[in-house]
Amino acid sequence: MAKKEKTKVVETVEPVNEQVEQEKLEASLDVINLEQNETLNSFSEKVEKGRDDFYTTFSKQRKMSNFLIPIVGLVMAASFVLFLAVSGAWGKIVGGVIIGVTLVGMVVFYIMTKNKLPGKSQEYLRNFAIYSDSFLVSKNEVSNPRLFFKKRYAISDFLPDRVYKDVVDIASRNIVEFDYKGHSVQIGEAALYKKGEKKNQKQLLFVGRYLSFTNDLHFEDRYIINISKKDKVDLPTDFDDLKVLKEQNNFAIYGKEGANFTKDLGKEVINDLMSIDCKDSLLNVNIVVWAGHTAAYLSYDDSIVAIPLDKKLNSAAYQQLKKNIYDILDILLEK
Repeated sequence: MAKKEKTKVVETVEPVNEQVEQEKLEASLDVINLEQNETLNSFSEKVEKGRDDFYTTFSKQRKMSNFLIPIVGLVMAASFVLFLAVSGAWGKIVGGVIIGVTLVGMVVFYIMTKNKLPGKSQEYLRNFAIYSDSFLVSKNEVSNPRLFFKKRYAISDFLPDRVYKDVVDIASRNIVEFDYKGHSVQIGEAALYKKGEKKNQKQLLFVGRYLSFTNDLHFEDRYIINISKKDKVDLPTDFDDLKVLKEQNNFAIYGKEGANFTKDLGKEVINDLMSIDCKDSLLNVNIVVWAGHTAAYLSYDDSIVAIPLDKKLNSAAYQQLKKNIYDILDILLEK
Protein backbone atom coordinates (compact mmCIF):
# COMPACT_ATOMS: atom_id res chain seq x y z
CA MET A 1 0.00 0.00 0.00
CA ALA A 2 1.38 3.39 -0.99
CA LYS A 3 2.03 5.81 1.82
CA LYS A 4 -0.13 8.89 1.90
CA GLU A 5 1.87 12.06 1.53
CA LYS A 6 1.36 14.59 4.30
CA THR A 7 -0.34 17.70 3.13
CA LYS A 8 1.80 20.72 3.83
CA VAL A 9 -0.19 23.55 5.33
CA VAL A 10 1.09 26.95 4.35
CA GLU A 11 -0.12 29.85 6.41
CA THR A 12 -0.70 32.97 4.40
CA VAL A 13 -0.20 36.38 5.93
CA GLU A 14 -2.22 39.18 4.52
CA PRO A 15 0.05 42.06 3.51
CA VAL A 16 -0.30 45.16 5.67
CA ASN A 17 -1.56 48.14 3.77
CA GLU A 18 0.38 50.92 5.46
CA GLN A 19 -1.77 53.63 3.94
CA VAL A 20 -4.96 52.03 5.26
CA GLU A 21 -3.42 51.54 8.72
CA GLN A 22 -2.28 55.17 8.76
CA GLU A 23 -5.76 56.33 7.79
CA LYS A 24 -7.26 54.25 10.62
CA LEU A 25 -4.79 55.76 13.12
CA GLU A 26 -5.51 59.29 11.96
CA ALA A 27 -9.24 58.67 12.16
CA SER A 28 -8.89 57.46 15.77
CA LEU A 29 -6.92 60.59 16.66
CA ASP A 30 -9.27 62.85 14.68
CA VAL A 31 -6.46 64.39 12.63
CA ILE A 32 -7.38 67.70 11.00
CA ASN A 33 -5.31 69.43 8.32
CA LEU A 34 -5.26 73.06 9.40
CA GLU A 35 -5.86 75.98 7.07
CA GLN A 36 -3.20 78.69 7.09
CA ASN A 37 -5.22 81.76 6.16
CA GLU A 38 -6.73 82.54 9.57
CA THR A 39 -6.29 86.17 10.63
CA LEU A 40 -6.83 87.45 14.15
CA ASN A 41 -10.09 89.13 13.07
CA SER A 42 -11.52 86.07 11.27
CA PHE A 43 -10.49 83.83 14.17
CA SER A 44 -12.14 86.15 16.71
CA GLU A 45 -15.34 86.47 14.67
CA LYS A 46 -15.73 82.69 14.22
CA VAL A 47 -15.10 82.02 17.90
CA GLU A 48 -17.53 84.72 19.01
CA LYS A 49 -20.29 83.35 16.76
CA GLY A 50 -19.72 79.79 18.03
CA ARG A 51 -19.51 80.94 21.63
CA ASP A 52 -22.72 82.96 21.30
CA ASP A 53 -24.61 80.01 19.74
CA PHE A 54 -23.43 77.61 22.44
CA TYR A 55 -23.95 79.98 25.35
CA THR A 56 -27.44 80.90 24.09
CA THR A 57 -28.41 77.20 24.03
CA PHE A 58 -26.85 76.68 27.47
CA SER A 59 -28.61 79.72 28.95
CA LYS A 60 -32.01 78.71 27.53
CA GLN A 61 -31.65 75.22 28.96
CA ARG A 62 -30.58 76.52 32.35
CA LYS A 63 -33.49 79.01 32.47
CA MET A 64 -35.92 76.28 31.43
CA SER A 65 -34.56 73.96 34.13
CA ASN A 66 -34.76 76.72 36.77
CA PHE A 67 -38.37 77.42 35.70
CA LEU A 68 -39.59 73.82 35.50
CA ILE A 69 -37.99 72.31 38.59
CA PRO A 70 -40.03 74.36 41.15
CA ILE A 71 -43.25 73.78 39.16
CA VAL A 72 -42.60 70.04 38.91
CA GLY A 73 -41.88 69.99 42.63
CA LEU A 74 -45.18 71.71 43.45
CA VAL A 75 -47.15 69.43 41.09
CA MET A 76 -45.54 66.34 42.60
CA ALA A 77 -46.21 67.54 46.15
CA ALA A 78 -49.84 68.44 45.37
CA SER A 79 -50.42 65.12 43.58
CA PHE A 80 -48.93 63.19 46.47
CA VAL A 81 -51.13 65.03 48.98
CA LEU A 82 -54.17 64.34 46.77
CA PHE A 83 -53.17 60.69 46.52
CA LEU A 84 -53.01 60.37 50.33
CA ALA A 85 -55.91 62.63 51.28
CA VAL A 86 -58.64 61.42 48.94
CA SER A 87 -60.25 58.23 50.07
CA GLY A 88 -62.06 57.40 46.87
CA ALA A 89 -60.53 55.23 44.17
CA TRP A 90 -60.87 57.93 41.50
CA GLY A 91 -58.95 60.45 43.58
CA LYS A 92 -56.11 58.02 44.02
CA ILE A 93 -56.17 57.21 40.30
CA VAL A 94 -56.07 60.89 39.33
CA GLY A 95 -53.22 61.56 41.76
CA GLY A 96 -51.28 58.55 40.52
CA VAL A 97 -51.79 59.54 36.88
CA ILE A 98 -50.55 63.08 37.54
CA ILE A 99 -47.48 61.74 39.34
CA GLY A 100 -46.80 59.30 36.50
CA VAL A 101 -47.22 61.90 33.75
CA THR A 102 -44.97 64.32 35.62
CA LEU A 103 -42.25 61.69 36.03
CA VAL A 104 -42.45 60.77 32.34
CA GLY A 105 -42.23 64.46 31.42
CA MET A 106 -39.15 64.88 33.59
CA VAL A 107 -37.48 61.87 31.96
CA VAL A 108 -38.29 63.12 28.45
CA PHE A 109 -36.97 66.61 29.28
CA TYR A 110 -33.79 65.10 30.73
CA ILE A 111 -33.18 62.94 27.65
CA MET A 112 -33.77 65.85 25.25
CA THR A 113 -31.45 68.25 27.07
CA LYS A 114 -28.89 65.53 27.87
CA ASN A 115 -28.42 64.75 24.19
CA LYS A 116 -28.53 68.33 22.97
CA LEU A 117 -26.04 70.14 25.21
CA PRO A 118 -23.09 67.69 25.06
CA GLY A 119 -23.36 67.65 21.27
CA LYS A 120 -23.31 71.44 21.16
CA SER A 121 -20.42 71.66 23.60
CA GLN A 122 -18.31 69.11 21.70
CA GLU A 123 -18.99 70.93 18.45
CA TYR A 124 -17.95 74.25 19.99
CA LEU A 125 -14.78 72.82 21.59
CA ARG A 126 -13.72 71.15 18.35
CA ASN A 127 -14.35 74.26 16.26
CA PHE A 128 -12.56 76.45 18.80
CA ALA A 129 -9.49 74.21 18.59
CA ILE A 130 -9.55 74.35 14.78
CA TYR A 131 -9.97 78.15 14.63
CA SER A 132 -7.38 78.94 17.31
CA ASP A 133 -4.76 76.51 16.04
CA SER A 134 -5.32 77.58 12.43
CA PHE A 135 -4.56 81.12 13.56
CA LEU A 136 -1.39 79.99 15.35
CA VAL A 137 0.00 78.17 12.29
CA SER A 138 -0.94 80.86 9.77
CA LYS A 139 2.66 81.86 9.05
CA ASN A 140 4.68 81.63 5.84
CA GLU A 141 7.47 79.40 7.17
CA VAL A 142 5.04 76.83 8.62
CA SER A 143 4.25 73.74 6.54
CA ASN A 144 2.11 70.61 6.96
CA PRO A 145 0.22 71.76 10.11
CA ARG A 146 -2.08 69.11 11.59
CA LEU A 147 -4.26 69.12 14.68
CA PHE A 148 -4.56 65.81 16.57
CA PHE A 149 -7.81 66.61 18.33
CA LYS A 150 -8.13 63.34 20.28
CA LYS A 151 -4.44 62.77 20.95
CA ARG A 152 -3.24 63.23 24.53
CA TYR A 153 0.15 63.55 26.18
CA ALA A 154 1.40 60.94 28.62
CA ILE A 155 3.56 61.62 31.67
CA SER A 156 6.37 59.77 29.88
CA ASP A 157 6.44 62.51 27.22
CA PHE A 158 7.72 64.96 29.85
CA LEU A 159 10.10 62.78 31.84
CA PRO A 160 13.17 63.22 29.57
CA ASP A 161 12.95 67.02 29.95
CA ARG A 162 13.44 66.85 33.71
CA VAL A 163 11.88 70.27 34.31
CA TYR A 164 9.32 69.16 36.90
CA LYS A 165 9.76 66.23 39.26
CA ASP A 166 7.24 64.03 41.03
CA VAL A 167 4.62 64.43 38.30
CA VAL A 168 1.70 62.09 39.08
CA ASP A 169 -1.01 63.26 36.71
CA ILE A 170 -1.49 65.18 33.49
CA ALA A 171 -4.31 66.77 31.51
CA SER A 172 -3.84 67.71 27.87
CA ARG A 173 -5.65 68.48 24.62
CA ASN A 174 -5.29 69.90 21.11
CA ILE A 175 -1.84 68.72 20.06
CA VAL A 176 -0.58 70.31 16.83
CA GLU A 177 2.37 69.19 14.73
CA PHE A 178 4.04 71.13 11.91
CA ASP A 179 7.38 71.82 10.24
CA TYR A 180 9.13 75.14 10.72
CA LYS A 181 12.39 76.13 9.05
CA GLY A 182 13.35 72.49 8.55
CA HIS A 183 12.53 71.37 12.09
CA SER A 184 9.71 69.22 13.45
CA VAL A 185 7.58 71.16 15.95
CA GLN A 186 4.82 70.06 18.30
CA ILE A 187 2.69 72.25 20.53
CA GLY A 188 -0.22 71.35 22.79
CA GLU A 189 -2.14 72.38 25.87
CA ALA A 190 -1.03 70.67 29.07
CA ALA A 191 -1.33 70.76 32.85
CA LEU A 192 1.04 68.83 35.14
CA TYR A 193 0.26 67.85 38.73
CA LYS A 194 2.11 66.48 41.74
CA LYS A 195 0.72 65.00 44.96
CA GLY A 196 -0.75 67.54 47.33
CA GLU A 197 -0.26 67.71 51.08
CA LYS A 198 -3.60 66.06 51.80
CA LYS A 199 -4.70 62.59 50.73
CA ASN A 200 -6.13 62.42 47.19
CA GLN A 201 -5.16 66.04 46.64
CA LYS A 202 -3.19 67.21 43.60
CA GLN A 203 -1.13 70.35 43.27
CA LEU A 204 -0.63 72.15 39.99
CA LEU A 205 2.96 72.36 38.74
CA PHE A 206 2.38 73.83 35.30
CA VAL A 207 -0.48 74.86 33.03
CA GLY A 208 -0.16 76.38 29.59
CA ARG A 209 1.35 75.50 26.22
CA TYR A 210 4.04 72.86 25.80
CA LEU A 211 6.25 73.61 22.77
CA SER A 212 8.83 71.03 21.65
CA PHE A 213 11.05 70.85 18.59
CA THR A 214 14.23 69.32 17.24
CA ASN A 215 17.59 71.12 17.25
CA ASP A 216 21.02 70.62 15.71
CA LEU A 217 23.02 71.17 18.91
CA HIS A 218 25.79 68.88 20.15
CA PHE A 219 26.77 68.95 23.83
CA GLU A 220 26.42 66.79 26.92
CA ASP A 221 23.76 67.04 29.63
CA ARG A 222 21.07 69.74 29.57
CA TYR A 223 20.32 73.36 30.34
CA ILE A 224 17.19 74.79 31.94
CA ILE A 225 16.42 78.45 31.26
CA ASN A 226 13.83 80.27 33.34
CA ILE A 227 12.19 83.58 32.44
CA SER A 228 9.70 84.77 35.02
CA LYS A 229 7.71 87.67 36.38
CA LYS A 230 8.22 89.34 39.73
CA ASP A 231 5.42 87.13 41.09
CA LYS A 232 6.91 83.74 40.28
CA VAL A 233 4.75 80.77 39.32
CA ASP A 234 5.32 77.36 37.70
CA LEU A 235 9.07 77.48 38.37
CA PRO A 236 11.16 74.39 37.51
CA THR A 237 11.59 71.85 40.31
CA ASP A 238 13.83 69.13 38.84
CA PHE A 239 17.28 70.71 38.85
CA ASP A 240 18.96 69.24 41.93
CA ASP A 241 21.83 68.05 39.71
CA LEU A 242 22.30 71.51 38.16
CA LYS A 243 23.91 74.75 39.28
CA VAL A 244 22.91 78.34 38.64
CA LEU A 245 25.25 79.40 35.83
CA LYS A 246 23.75 82.84 35.20
CA GLU A 247 21.15 84.84 37.08
CA GLN A 248 20.05 88.36 36.25
CA ASN A 249 16.78 90.01 37.26
CA ASN A 250 14.03 87.54 36.21
CA PHE A 251 16.32 85.41 34.04
CA ALA A 252 18.30 82.32 35.09
CA ILE A 253 20.26 79.52 33.41
CA TYR A 254 20.82 76.18 35.15
CA GLY A 255 23.36 73.63 33.97
CA LYS A 256 26.10 71.26 35.04
CA GLU A 257 28.84 72.89 37.09
CA GLY A 258 31.51 74.24 34.75
CA ALA A 259 29.37 73.93 31.61
CA ASN A 260 30.08 76.56 28.95
CA PHE A 261 26.54 77.70 28.13
CA THR A 262 27.74 80.62 26.01
CA LYS A 263 29.57 78.20 23.71
CA ASP A 264 26.84 75.54 23.72
CA LEU A 265 23.86 77.85 23.22
CA GLY A 266 25.45 80.96 21.70
CA LYS A 267 25.91 84.44 23.14
CA GLU A 268 23.37 85.97 20.76
CA VAL A 269 20.80 83.33 21.70
CA ILE A 270 21.28 84.09 25.40
CA ASN A 271 20.91 87.84 24.83
CA ASP A 272 17.76 87.34 22.75
CA LEU A 273 16.22 85.06 25.39
CA MET A 274 16.92 87.67 28.04
CA SER A 275 14.88 90.15 25.99
CA ILE A 276 11.72 88.02 26.32
CA ASP A 277 9.38 89.79 28.71
CA CYS A 278 6.86 87.85 30.78
CA LYS A 279 3.95 90.24 30.80
CA ASP A 280 0.18 90.33 30.40
CA SER A 281 -1.08 86.75 29.86
CA LEU A 282 2.39 85.15 29.84
CA LEU A 283 3.29 84.24 33.43
CA ASN A 284 6.46 82.16 33.15
CA VAL A 285 8.74 80.40 30.65
CA ASN A 286 10.84 77.30 31.30
CA ILE A 287 13.06 76.13 28.45
CA VAL A 288 15.03 72.89 28.52
CA VAL A 289 17.72 72.24 25.90
CA TRP A 290 19.72 69.12 25.24
CA ALA A 291 21.35 67.79 22.09
CA GLY A 292 18.65 67.17 19.48
CA HIS A 293 15.71 68.40 21.57
CA THR A 294 14.32 71.69 22.88
CA ALA A 295 11.13 72.16 24.88
CA ALA A 296 9.48 75.30 26.22
CA TYR A 297 6.87 75.32 28.98
CA LEU A 298 4.84 78.52 28.49
CA SER A 299 2.62 79.30 31.48
CA TYR A 300 -0.45 81.47 30.80
CA ASP A 301 -3.41 82.85 32.71
CA ASP A 302 -7.08 81.98 32.11
CA SER A 303 -7.31 84.09 28.95
CA ILE A 304 -5.36 81.28 27.23
CA VAL A 305 -5.82 78.13 29.33
CA ALA A 306 -9.63 78.49 29.63
CA ILE A 307 -12.10 78.11 26.76
CA PRO A 308 -14.19 81.31 26.40
CA LEU A 309 -17.80 80.56 27.40
CA ASP A 310 -19.48 83.27 29.45
CA LYS A 311 -16.76 85.80 28.52
CA LYS A 312 -15.60 86.95 25.10
CA LEU A 313 -12.34 85.78 23.59
CA ASN A 314 -9.28 87.81 24.62
CA SER A 315 -7.88 88.18 21.11
CA ALA A 316 -4.88 90.20 22.33
CA ALA A 317 -3.81 87.24 24.48
CA TYR A 318 -3.83 84.93 21.45
CA GLN A 319 -1.84 87.47 19.47
CA GLN A 320 0.69 87.43 22.29
CA LEU A 321 0.69 83.60 22.38
CA LYS A 322 1.49 83.44 18.67
CA LYS A 323 4.30 85.97 19.06
CA ASN A 324 5.77 84.06 22.03
CA ILE A 325 5.80 80.79 20.09
CA TYR A 326 7.66 82.13 17.09
CA ASP A 327 9.97 84.34 19.14
CA ILE A 328 11.20 81.24 20.96
CA LEU A 329 11.41 79.17 17.78
CA ASP A 330 13.32 81.88 15.89
CA ILE A 331 15.74 82.54 18.76
CA LEU A 332 16.57 78.92 19.51
CA LEU A 333 16.77 77.83 15.89
CA GLU A 334 19.36 80.52 15.18
CA LYS A 335 22.08 78.34 16.73
